[in-house]
Amino acid sequence: MIESPVGLGASLDGYVYVTDVALDHVQRWTTYGVAAGALVPEGTDTLGLDVSQDGLIFTTTGTTSGLTERMLTYDWRTGTIPLAVGGHGTAPGQFLLPSDVAADPLGRAFVVEEAGARAQAFSVGGAALSVFGSLGAGDQQFSQPQGIALGPDRTVYVADTGNHRISKWKVTVGTVEAPVDGEDRILTAIEASIKAHPADGSADIVVLATAFNWPDALGGSALAGTVNGPLLLTPPNALPASVAAEITRLAPRRVYVLGGTSAVSDTVMNAAKALTTEGIATRLWGPDRYATAIEIAAEVKAMRGADYDGTAIVCTGADFPDALAAAPVAAANGWPIYLTPGSALPAAVSAAMLRNDWGGNPSNHGYIIGGPAVVSDDVADTLNAPPFMGYMRIWGANRYATAAQVARVGYTGLGMLMSRPALATGENYPDALAGGVLQGDDCCPLLLTRGSTLSPEAASVLTDYKDMVYEIRYLGGTSVLAPAVRTAARGLLW
Repeated sequence: MIESPVGLGASLDGYVYVTDVALDHVQRWTTYGVAAGALVPEGTDTLGLDVSQDGLIFTTTGTTSGLTERMLTYDWRTGTIPLAVGGHGTAPGQFLLPSDVAADPLGRAFVVEEAGARAQAFSVGGAALSVFGSLGAGDQQFSQPQGIALGPDRTVYVADTGNHRISKWKVTVGTVEAPVDGEDRILTAIEASIKAHPADGSADIVVLATAFNWPDALGGSALAGTVNGPLLLTPPNALPASVAAEITRLAPRRVYVLGGTSAVSDTVMNAAKALTTEGIATRLWGPDRYATAIEIAAEVKAMRGADYDGTAIVCTGADFPDALAAAPVAAANGWPIYLTPGSALPAAVSAAMLRNDWGGNPSNHGYIIGGPAVVSDDVADTLNAPPFMGYMRIWGANRYATAAQVARVGYTGLGMLMSRPALATGENYPDALAGGVLQGDDCCPLLLTRGSTLSPEAASVLTDYKDMVYEIRYLGGTSVLAPAVRTAARGLLW
């Protein structure tokens, strides 16, 4: 029940948050209107609300009681308050009735003050970065501003109540560089897991795949995205202590193991199983990569059930780059990935796509990733004729252009963002295997580049979407993405 809603925000995982000043609650609801919990805020009245891309809840408080005239953040998972800034005053970092707050993709906060007639920007750590606006009716002035919102491109919109208008501002903040790398592919996957799930005990399910081949891991991206868990990598015959430690930190209820015993042995599976809180391990596998992809896709559809809309992604099973570029889209949307030989769609794959055993839909429409040289026109013709409804081909002249086109189409039509793109080498797969899940967690693309120089196709995307890029990630160390690549990317961004 909501009696007097004031602030409203939504998270990438589909929850809607509302501040209710009558009940003195911050409430959480699913997108289907089902109540999903509430917390009692520390200050009243709690007025503004926004949710960062990482799921932190930002609020502003009034003058009644508790932590008055502050900007607070809440971590819903832990119930803690990581940040509290402000207090009564006119100095930078202080407030006169902060009426609303907005958070950018990195968690930098923008607060507007109704009585102070100004807005302030804060760093992730709560330091005041800038102040803009003053009392009045001029172009850069406010009168009783009560609302603030951010566009995706560093624009700030303020509801200027007293002046009966909405003003638009450009507040330039720098792009952050974020290396995601370890000493090897296994440790890089752990770093990706930590970045996506920084809180201990924050993943109910973990997905485990071999570190020494790509089809199982990339096919598992959709599964990891569906269960909101990380993809971790292992050698076939022994679970590394580092991976065991990460599973222990996450405290999952269960684990999925991808591939047969030659890829991930029963010894490894049992070791991972012993680290789960419910002692459950499920192996998904088939006699080859195409059959394993079918089993993983079936589990994705089963987990999604009636929420599965029938969209799927089809990639060649002969090489990794196209599946690598598609992995974030699959993970973000919970769309299964099917692999096919280049020449013809196997009957077993076709039959599996059209199955409908889980209360959702058959995989009868979606996207082919890659050009006719890797997924033939014969495959496309099959997928664009009954009983299929049609598959759009997304491709470019080479692997780098295909990845760039996936990023562009992802932003314009597949629900993806450009706030945190990642760069990965297109010359090998190990460091980027778990990157698709990390990128899917943030609904952001993975761009492929040559290891020694920034590929022009990736550079073009960064240039065109410069204003939207708040963080650029590098998957792998400088041995796979040279300093020259990073310098070139940095030069294109804020």
